[in-house]
Amino acid sequence: MEVILKIIRECEEEGVCDERVVSELHRLVEALEGYVSKRLTKDALLDVLKDEIVEGSLGGLALLILREICDRETIESLRSWAEDPNPEVRMAYLKCATKLFDEGEVPLELLRTFREDPSPKVRETLVTSLSKNVSKDDVFAFLAGMLRVEKRSSIRTKILTALSRVERGTKSGRKGGILGRLKRAMGWRE
Repeated sequence: MEVILKIIRECEEEGVCDERVVSELHRLVEALEGYVSKRLTKDALLDVLKDEIVEGSLGGLALLILREICDRETIESLRSWAEDPNPEVRMAYLKCATKLFDEGEVPLELLRTFREDPSPKVRETLVTSLSKNVSKDDVFAFLAGMLRVEKRSSIRTKILTALSRVERGTKSGRKGGILGRLKRAMGWRE
């Protein structure tokens, strides 16, 4: 909240923010204060964040706040976001889910439906979010499986780039080489 309040002060002092941005910043601060003081439920805060992600000009800030409050309870509250028609909302859900995956709180299976999401932005977010965990066998296999069905060349390139990092970075990656691991992960026979 301190960061948001500082941004508001700077915007107002320098005159670089229009009224809409300042209003959205104030709304976020009020929602956060309400949540912290227990006057606002987590679901009500999530509604404010979703509105900002969909219609506001501070979607990036709303995503940062969402990641901060993301926990097992939050991911349950966000379940409907995973199927929202707006790709920005699905990406917000994905950011929370991958954070919890990184922390070992949710299984990789929770992310499976996003492998074939209709939005390339969502699929790209999935690859980017998982790429730091590619040295784990289950993530490697997950991305290799995604590579098998992905049609967009830019996303395929990101997957291949992530998968190739394993060979350079770990002993398990060098064992059998990247092609050998890919073949095993994708179920190919020698």
